[in-house]
Amino acid sequence: MALTQKTVQNITLPATYQDKNGLALRVTKTGSKSWIFRYQKDGHRHDMGLGSFPLVSLADARAACLELRVKINSGIDPLAEKHQKAKQTITFQDEALERIEHYKHEWSTKHAAQWFSSLRDHVFPKIGLMPVNEVDADAVMSVLEPIWREMPESARRVRNRIELVLDFAKTRGNRFEDNPARWRGHLQNILSGITPEVEHLESMPYSRMPAFMEKLEGDITRAARCLQFVILTACRSGEAMGARWDEIDFETKMWSIPAERMKSRQPHQIPLSDAAMGVLKDVHTRGRSDLIFPNRSLKAIMANNSLRRVLTRYDETATPHGFRSTFRMWAVEKTKFPDEICEIALSHSVGTATTRSYSRGNLLERRRSLMDKWANFVMECSNPPKTKGKDISIDE
Repeated sequence: MALTQKTVQNITLPATYQDKNGLALRVTKTGSKSWIFRYQKDGHRHDMGLGSFPLVSLADARAACLELRVKINSGIDPLAEKHQKAKQTITFQDEALERIEHYKHEWSTKHAAQWFSSLRDHVFPKIGLMPVNEVDADAVMSVLEPIWREMPESARRVRNRIELVLDFAKTRGNRFEDNPARWRGHLQNILSGITPEVEHLESMPYSRMPAFMEKLEGDITRAARCLQFVILTACRSGEAMGARWDEIDFETKMWSIPAERMKSRQPHQIPLSDAAMGVLKDVHTRGRSDLIFPNRSLKAIMANNSLRRVLTRYDETATPHGFRSTFRMWAVEKTKFPDEICEIALSHSVGTATTRSYSRGNLLERRRSLMDKWANFVMECSNPPKTKGKDISIDE
């Protein structure tokens, strides 16, 4: 029996009540009422929502059913059509924010913030409100061309992030075309010819390191101690600034950095020289903070620019990260250590995953020799040899 407007108003028992032409009224336990349209397509039954009662009256629901029946008779699947229209309204910004939310538990807070800020500053103003399925090569180029020469490193990261967002959208079924942000065989044909040389972060010549370390020895600030630790361990500044006391094994003189704090998302161990252990002794925060180099409150890491301020204080143009290049150049020109050991010391991936798993253990002691020799070199002015004329040899 077909429903009437009065019947629909008076129904309270939870159930699904059939009308005609596939229209039905669904009543829930809470008393809410909504219209559904039931139809068969390719041997499968589908339920399509038409709105709630009384916002949608019985007459309006019946009229909507008749329109949908016409589409079905024309070979159109109304539910698939509805989903397709919904996908066309999903913007690039929607998909980008969804990807950040999806992966942020695997990222550091800093990395997630960098992802968002780069898209906010360079991408969203240009193509953020475009349907993600309509982003094409022209749209991608409108983002990249203004920054490709002026901000090459940022531009490369932005391109990569656009590509990842569009791949993410395709996997989720919200995009169907090829990725217009891919580099190989596509954007490289347009942008590689105008790519400037990568501007590397400025480093300090290794010949100046002993004199500079002597300056740091006379600096009583915690930031200076942290910068010394960065130099002596050849680590990234963020890894040192976030270092915790429970990561240090004082017996084996080893610093174990967990995967979540590493750029590579792989755990990394650094053998600590006597000079690096001396820095830990001089910082005087053990037992007062979980962090080795905390801020003044002892509760959080120091400001991001703390190490740069130390360099500025001494009129140095080098960057904290640049000391990794200083270490690498010294190792190449002044030692005979294999490249593999030097690269692993910088936490760079070497070889395959299998070869890395076999080499991790037996390279630690060889890396310890490398770090000891580096410490002896940079601390030369602070710790002059006690015995003149006697060579100090270190096993390479």
